[in-house]
Amino acid sequence: MARTLVLVTMLTLVLGGCASPAPPAPAGEQVARFTVQGGKRVAGPDRVEVSPGRAVRLEVTSDTADELHVHGYDKEVELTAGQPGSVSFTADVPGLFEVELHHSGTKLTQLRVGA
Repeated sequence: MARTLVLVTMLTLVLGGCASPAPPAPAGEQVARFTVQGGKRVAGPDRVEVSPGRAVRLEVTSDTADELHVHGYDKEVELTAGQPGSVSFTADVPGLFEVELHHSGTKLTQLRVGA
């Protein structure tokens, strides 16, 4: 886990110039970080498992501008190339949901909310 965090931080700094690292997660918030290069996910989990009622933040750094979209929750955010973008919400709808980048069609991960 520490290696992944170091890699994501290094990639964020390289892709985003001298951008400062992401703010720490509030207590109890589950954070999943992703890196996209050339239209493909190169860092981040295939599936994010979350307990119902938990606060979630999905953070994405892409080498091209795009739009992060969480299906089922209709959460979205425009991504600027090389800069981390994130969406935060409470996972209060159970089920399995696709998370994708709309413009490129890149499937980023699946969000599974359930016990």
